[in-house]
Amino acid sequence: MAISDLRGLFAEQSLTFLAEIPYVYHCHHYNLFHDQTIDDALGEAEGLRVRTTAAHNAFRELLGAVFEKSGATTPAERINLASEVFAWMGQGKLSLSVSPGGGGARSASLHYGYAWREKYGSRVKRVEPADAVAAGFAAAATELAFDLPANAMSVVEHKCLAARDAECEFALTPATIHAAKPAIDEAIVRRHVVPAVRGLDEDRIVQISNGLLEFMRGVAGDERGLVAAFNVFVAAHLPGYYNETVYEAVHRVERTMADSVPAIEALMREAGQVCVFSTFGNVLLSPEWEGLVGPPTGVPTDVMSFCTAIARGLGFGHWLIAEYQPHKRLVIQCTSTYEVPFYRSRYGLAKKPRSYFVQGAALAMMVLAESVQWTERPQLTNNYYVELFRSQPRYRVEQTKCLMRGDAMSELVVEAL
Repeated sequence: MAISDLRGLFAEQSLTFLAEIPYVYHCHHYNLFHDQTIDDALGEAEGLRVRTTAAHNAFRELLGAVFEKSGATTPAERINLASEVFAWMGQGKLSLSVSPGGGGARSASLHYGYAWREKYGSRVKRVEPADAVAAGFAAAATELAFDLPANAMSVVEHKCLAARDAECEFALTPATIHAAKPAIDEAIVRRHVVPAVRGLDEDRIVQISNGLLEFMRGVAGDERGLVAAFNVFVAAHLPGYYNETVYEAVHRVERTMADSVPAIEALMREAGQVCVFSTFGNVLLSPEWEGLVGPPTGVPTDVMSFCTAIARGLGFGHWLIAEYQPHKRLVIQCTSTYEVPFYRSRYGLAKKPRSYFVQGAALAMMVLAESVQWTERPQLTNNYYVELFRSQPRYRVEQTKCLMRGDAMSELVVEAL
């Protein structure tokens, strides 16, 4: 069975699955910023632990489902298939030399380490490793290959491309066993959506998002296990990783440093801003987008529709435009997002709106529609990002409804200050 045969689509809600486990697409700019946000909130050592644990948990869910559906039973079959899946996702090519007692893994091209070096390596010296996702994957793959209990393996990255080593290297050793939590699969996801409704410019958004979904079906890692598309490095990724890192970090701050809660929530929102600026923005400026839709027009209503279509096409859920008054007000509604099923399954009903990613994304969509001269094809640099989000006009976002809280849908309102 080919990996692509394991793909599934909940079309009404724009949610994508691999072996019935949710997955989405994000670019390296967002992925690196997300990880740095977790470290900023928790400190490097604790941030690394939380990120590695989240990746470990997420890949146990995915690989367990992949092995079951593909009929892989022997350790060799499972190790080979796990490595193929990881490379197909654009996460990199990782060689595993492992046994029930541990072992090692190495790579010259991991999505995080390779992209970090490409983006920052010429001007920033990094000491800490960047590949918590690959580390968690290696531990999960080893456990499942040999039918070991959850969390039976501990893993440490002791060499990393981001730290200017020639390769990334990992050591795996036996660890204390902890009980695994139930997987969040397609059946659970379907419990935490509400019927999709139509928004503004719905027919065009559906047409474009369907085209993007079809285009993404042909995307897979190259000989390095990397995906270079839309002017960025793209990776298929697991919402479980993003969600566990975000909500574990936020909840920890709520328990131990209540005064810092507004700061960490602002950081998590900014990750959504960075995604829309870097991922959506580079998609809009890419030759692939021009082939699918045409060159950017710079018309605000076009940009807003295009961003909504991109969100759906990357598997983020059913986002729709409920209201848009250029330069004044935007209302984005969601009948599904990739944040909601995780939160409701792991933590129950939220006491307040917690769709931090979509909050930041909605604000950034307003900025991109109103303030970017798309026909001039700007370079989406970090300096431009800072200039764009600090310049006039300024906007604020408020989440007025949240599926995590039990509301009828999620709703984000962006207004000019």
